[in-house]
Amino acid sequence: MRVLVCGMALFVACSDTGGGPVDANRDAPPQPTDADPDGPPPCPVADVVDPATATEVVVAGDVPTPMGIFDPSIVYPAGAPAGAMAYSAVPDQLTIRTRIAVSADGGATWTRVAEVNQPEAATLPSTDAGECPGGACTGNLISEVSSLVYDADDPDPARRWKLFAHRYLIGAGVALHYRIGTIALQTAAQVEGPWTAPRKLVGWTSPAPYSSAGVVTSATDLPTTADCLALTEPSALWRPGALYLAVGCVYLEGAAARIRIELLRSTDHAGSWHGLGTLLRPDDAACLRPGASINAAELFAVGDAVRVAATPSDDAGYHGCMVFPVADLATARIARAADGRALPTRTIVTAPTRFAGACAFAAGAHGYHLPIGFLASDRPFRIFRAGLDGP
Repeated sequence: MRVLVCGMALFVACSDTGGGPVDANRDAPPQPTDADPDGPPPCPVADVVDPATATEVVVAGDVPTPMGIFDPSIVYPAGAPAGAMAYSAVPDQLTIRTRIAVSADGGATWTRVAEVNQPEAATLPSTDAGECPGGACTGNLISEVSSLVYDADDPDPARRWKLFAHRYLIGAGVALHYRIGTIALQTAAQVEGPWTAPRKLVGWTSPAPYSSAGVVTSATDLPTTADCLALTEPSALWRPGALYLAVGCVYLEGAAARIRIELLRSTDHAGSWHGLGTLLRPDDAACLRPGASINAAELFAVGDAVRVAATPSDDAGYHGCMVFPVADLATARIARAADGRALPTRTIVTAPTRFAGACAFAAGAHGYHLPIGFLASDRPFRIFRAGLDGP
């Protein structure tokens, strides 16, 4: 969900207060300009989503969620008779959980069918005295920014539906302990459940033993992610014979915390993971938001073509979505110009400008879906159809 982000520095030192909404009238939608030979190539003409006229996604039976819903992840192939959506439900910010909804009309309507996880009270030790005075932090373990995938060739039918999420500790006063967490996995035979309880999947070395103890794979032990302070915003994609997982990697650039997107692969149905390389780096967001990090990947395939949507992210929040063709999954390579600069094929922004991202795409459910933050309202978390059916 990440609307409480108070800057990338939260992973190394951050207060509990979140960044406020972007000034609604500050920025006009970006338009193409003459390329600067020393700067980024121009963005494609932006597709603009106005929440006043766009269709809001409403889930029947989703109560009580007074603060709204966010973080859609949709499995709905073109021509499929039905589809499923995982999303974050927000009764309040200390009790976020993941729910599942289904649709049989191309995403025009959705009905809640399962609550996949719930907050879990925990007191977890940490040697970071600044973050956890007294040697421990207390709060709820919550799951958010989930990714739903159908692993069609898993030989165990009970594990074919998989849900990946960042499960981390949130404390009183909405203290976000992102590093005290892991990428967690849940599985089911049917999307309606029953689902297994969250289990640690990919972790990392941090001042809190929770983040590395009992994980399937440690990002710290993989050459491509050894410098990651934490992983977040997972996005899973099934291709025959493999699962791919794009993750936001929080790392230090000098003294500043930044986020890039790394790509992992499993050829044993999430039994183990290997790093393939950096899929997107902060400079790849420069044509839409110079100086921003890049996070919140959404891997998706239309036919044989694979794309990744991602969101520029900085201290002011999330700034729409950029879409890049993936040239080669096996080497974590997107389409780039001869000089290495990224070549986005689509950008999606809001007008008026708001906190917006990350995008989800489902060919069978009218294409792109955009979470938009109404951060000063009583219902700050909402999802809209972007009105963009094609990739």
